[in-house]
Amino acid sequence: MCMEHTCTLGDFTSFLRVTCGFDFDNERHTFGERIKLQKYVFLALKMGMKAIVPLDYSMYIRGPYSSMLADIYFNGKEWHRSLFSTDRFDVTRYVRALSDRDTLWLEVASTILFVNGHTLAAYEEPPTRDMAIERVLALKSYDRGAVGRIYDDLVHVGLIQAK
Repeated sequence: MCMEHTCTLGDFTSFLRVTCGFDFDNERHTFGERIKLQKYVFLALKMGMKAIVPLDYSMYIRGPYSSMLADIYFNGKEWHRSLFSTDRFDVTRYVRALSDRDTLWLEVASTILFVNGHTLAAYEEPPTRDMAIERVLALKSYDRGAVGRIYDDLVHVGLIQAK
């Protein structure tokens, strides 16, 4: 996937093409492709890949979004810069969890993980399943059943501890 223990955005998109069937055209990418790339990177960071440069995420219309990542894929000079450390990236779990997932699944999954990782107070426990679903629905108008199923998928692949 990536050379040595680091990875460029170009390396990562090549990995996504082979493992998840996601083909990101770094010159003529569509809005939908950019949304999916944002979610694929966010989820990879949740599965052990580390950003070498800060990729701060905030909640956006379609889930977590990093303006820094957007700057990188819009700026061709940055395309081949080492951005990620892959030493702890669980490739097998990533592929098992994300291959054949559609954009909606990626949006909801990343939103659930974002909400779970951003508690209101430092001492607050991670939200229960019902609390997480309510928080996601307060932010986005997703189907409650779909959010619950995707939450369960995230528990199944070990991204969320069952409460």
